[in-house]
Amino acid sequence: MKATTSSGSGASYALPVVPRLAARRTTYTELELSVYMGCPARYFYQIEEGLRGGRDNAAYPRFHRCVYTTIGWIELQRQSGQTVTTAAALEHLAEVWSQDGPLEHAFESYYRATAEGMVNAMMTAVYAENGRYAREEWSVPVGERRVTITPDRVVVTADGTVHVQRVRTGRKTKSEAEKPIYALLRQGAAAKYPGVQVNVETFYLATGEPVEVSEKNDAKLIEQYAVAIRGIEAGAFHPKTDARICPNCQCYFICGA
Repeated sequence: MKATTSSGSGASYALPVVPRLAARRTTYTELELSVYMGCPARYFYQIEEGLRGGRDNAAYPRFHRCVYTTIGWIELQRQSGQTVTTAAALEHLAEVWSQDGPLEHAFESYYRATAEGMVNAMMTAVYAENGRYAREEWSVPVGERRVTITPDRVVVTADGTVHVQRVRTGRKTKSEAEKPIYALLRQGAAAKYPGVQVNVETFYLATGEPVEVSEKNDAKLIEQYAVAIRGIEAGAFHPKTDARICPNCQCYFICGA
């Protein structure tokens, strides 16, 4: 019998994208808008539906939380006039680690050593700083809505200069300065500290290096938040597929991407 082949119908099939209207709000957080900009479908499942995966309990996020918690403690002690030593900071890290660190993880020793190195780098920076800390939540107008954001660090030096910093645990990259969060921080700082010299910076914990992020296309970057808000309020929660990111998303098997 002669074999036959078929090239198929050529048709392709996909789940329809159905608009899901979300309740309009006057205020959004920067974090949730960044989730939407990364993937609207993930925003819907994670923010609107409250779907949470197990990643918050994974080793890497727990390592991050321990570092950031310790940094917050260091600044709180300094702000209250207490003297903080590197040994005391590392002791506090150990306490936090015992409660929330990636205990018994295969790479715990690596994460712990990295965390200690970052706390050491922060202590070196703190010793060199002459000023006060003013970290609080800001509400930044974006169109007819407002976006709330709490800067990782705000240091007001003795000469009145305000240093607004985003703390990063990873390596320095060229693309970091292009993220819209820096435009939002700059706009928020301008409203909070009118007429004052403001430097928006990335602080890299791995090296203890602050890198200034200069203004560039801020209006265009802020518009990304406005577009995200319009998309949310229009119910546009389509998936944004990425072969590297999607498999690590808690929504991977239900979004239809």
